[in-house]
Formats: sequence, structure tokens, C-alpha cells
Amino acid sequence: MEYEILTPSDQNYPKRLLQRLGKDSPGQMFYCGPLGFLNRFTMAVISADSISGLAMMAANQLLFTIREYDINLIGGWHSVMETEIFRLGLFRKNLTVTLFTAKGLERETFESFLETRFYPPLHEFPERQEYFRRAKEGNLLMLSVSPPKEGKMKRPNIINRNWLACALSDVVFVPFAEKATKTLSLAKQILAVRIPVFTSDHEDNEALHRLGVAGLSRKSVGGYLENLGANRATPFKEEQNQVVLNGPNVEPEDKSPRFLQGKLNF
Repeated sequence: MEYEILTPSDQNYPKRLLQRLGKDSPGQMFYCGPLGFLNRFTMAVISADSISGLAMMAANQLLFTIREYDINLIGGWHSVMETEIFRLGLFRKNLTVTLFTAKGLERETFESFLETRFYPPLHEFPERQEYFRRAKEGNLLMLSVSPPKEGKMKRPNIINRNWLACALSDVVFVPFAEKATKTLSLAKQILAVRIPVFTSDHEDNEALHRLGVAGLSRKSVGGYLENLGANRATPFKEEQNQVVLNGPNVEPEDKSPRFLQGKLNF
């Protein structure tokens, strides 16, 4: 895949990284797509691989409000909850999506990235077709800080990628994390450098609440985002095939395991 390179001396190098990380900013960043996405109000998403059904429902309640704002979503989009939010970025003109891969951009393409996020039964969802359309038309941004020839998902690269996604963002959403997980460790790191971070107010996120991560509800998350500089999207005509979220008081129709009870371990 053709890509471009950024160094800290470049005018378009993300200013948030320089402000937050200084000399620890990556010496090189690789990208393909509209880099201007990073100039929008950006929300990173990190979530543990396992999430309780009730915590997932609580996260989805927040998303009913979050979707109403002009936001660029950024993440690696691996876990079940992350994939749910990844799909949220479709069929709404006020949301853009940045794909942050842990592989190198000589090995990772839009096609290879998307194929692994739409494994069966997700391959039957109409969002898959929409994402491939966006990729083809240049409406997706992909980032990497891994060496271009890196073709494996190495743990150090994943950890670094997740941290940098948060450092690039105005705010971080952690739908779920529990004790002794790398997600909780990352939440501690985020708090230490004072990047705004929030989760749901559900009791299953007690470990995050004890750290000092804000626990928000569907009613309170809008004000929280606005205080950080997010703008509510201007009214627009819904896209023809919107299926992710159907209305402000209606739960979305979905074939995914969103509303299963108990632990979801994938």
C-alpha cells in the first residue's frame, strides 16, 4: 500500500503528540488517507477483550449520545466492544474513523485490516460494504508507527499503538476494564498524564471508578464531551441504509452478541 511518512519536524505532524510526549514522540509515523481527521475532536477507544453483557449494554447507552457529536474515532478495533464502536462510525456524516494498525504499512492494507474485523458472522453486515467503499474513495485514515515491513502483531507494537492512539485524542473512552488487565494498566497511564478518560457508570467498571476514571451515563456524557470541546452535529438527513442506531429511544437491531448476559470471551 502506498503511504506517506511524517517526522516531528513536519508541519503536519500531530501537535497533540508533541505537546503531550515531547521528545518521546515517535520519530516516524506512517499514514494513508486524510490526515486531517486528526484535527477533528478525536475519541480513542480501548476495551478489554472480555466484557460483561451488562457493561456492554451500559456502553451502548453512552453511544446513543456520543453518536450525536462531531467526532473522529480512533483505535485498533480488535475486541468485541471496540468492533461495536468501529461499526458506529458508519452511516453518519458527523463521524469519521481512523484505523491504527500495529503492523507496517507495506504489509497492512485497508483490505487486510477490514477483512479481520468482519469475520463471520460479521461479514454479512452491510457495514462491511460501506467500509470498503470508504477505503476505495479515500475516506478512511490508517496510521502506523511500526516499521513498514512489519507483518506481525507483536505485543510491544500493540501496546505502543494503543498508548499513542490515546495520546492523539482529546478524550479516551474505556467501555470496560477489570483488575490485572493491560487495559486497566493503560487507563492508569492515561490518568497519569491527565488525558481526559471516561467509562460507563455501571458497577462492573468498579476497577476503573476506583482509579478515578469518570463514570458517565447516557444523560451526562454529552455535557462531559462539550466541556472538552466537542460540538453537537448539525441536523442532517440520515443515510439511506443506516442500521447501526435507529433512533434516540430505540435499541439497535443487531445480530451481534451485544445483549448476552455474563462474560463474553472472544
